[in-house]
Amino acid sequence: MRIVVLGGNGDMGTRVACRLEDGGHMVVRASRATGVDVMSGVGLAEAFAGADTVVDCLNVTTMSRKAAVGFFGGAARRVVAATAAAGVAHVAVLSIVGVTRPEVRRAVGYYAGKATHEETYAASARSVTVVATTAWFTLAEQFLTQARIGPVALVPAMTLQPVHPDATADLLVEAAVGGPGSGRLELAGPERHTAPEMARAFARAAGLRTRVVAVPFPARRFREEALVPGSGIPQDGRRFEDWLRSLRG
Repeated sequence: MRIVVLGGNGDMGTRVACRLEDGGHMVVRASRATGVDVMSGVGLAEAFAGADTVVDCLNVTTMSRKAAVGFFGGAARRVVAATAAAGVAHVAVLSIVGVTRPEVRRAVGYYAGKATHEETYAASARSVTVVATTAWFTLAEQFLTQARIGPVALVPAMTLQPVHPDATADLLVEAAVGGPGSGRLELAGPERHTAPEMARAFARAAGLRTRVVAVPFPARRFREEALVPGSGIPQDGRRFEDWLRSLRG
C-alpha cells in the first residue's frame, strides 16, 4: 500500500511511519519539512497522488482556542478536499477520547481544536476512521513546560487514564492498513492518574528539580471524569510506572 502520513516528521507521525515502513508499505512523510503545508494546501496534491490511505497525525502547540480551531478545522477541510480530488480511498485521523464532550471543548482551547478536527472529518463524505485514544504517557513531560514560573510548573488538576504512545501508533497502523470500513477505534491505558501526579513522577525519574503546583479547573466534572473513558473502551496493559522505569534505562 501507498500510505501518506501527515505530520510524518512529528513524534507520533514518525512512530507510525516507521511501523508502516517496517511492514513493507510505501510511506510518504508529509510535513512542512518535506514541502507539504496543510494550511496553504501546497504540496497536498503531489503527496496524495496514487495514495491508498492518508493518516492524519497533524498537531499544533497552542492553548489558544482561535488558533487551534483555525488550524485543525482548516487542515481537515483541505485534506478532505485534496483526498477527494486525488481519489484517496481512506483517511485515518488521530483524535482524543472524549474531546467532543461540551465540558472538555469549553475548558481548553486545544481540545476545542481537536474536537473540530474530528467533527470536520466525520461530517465529510470521505471514508474516515477516527482513532481516538486517551492522553499519552509522554504528556507528563509536556506538563512540566506548558506553564512555567521559574522552577515552578503549573499543571492542571485533571484526571486521566493515559496510554503508551506505542499503543496509539500501533492502532493508527491497524486503521491505515485496514482501509475503509474500519469504523471508529478507541483505546485507553490501564490506570487513572492525575496530571500533577504524572508530572511529579516524570520529574523524579528525569532527575529534575521542577516543583509541580496543581491548578484546579472550575468545573468539578472536568477535574474528575471528563477525560476518563467509559468502561467499554479497550485498554492497553502497559503501565505508566513501567514506562518511566524504561526511561531510566
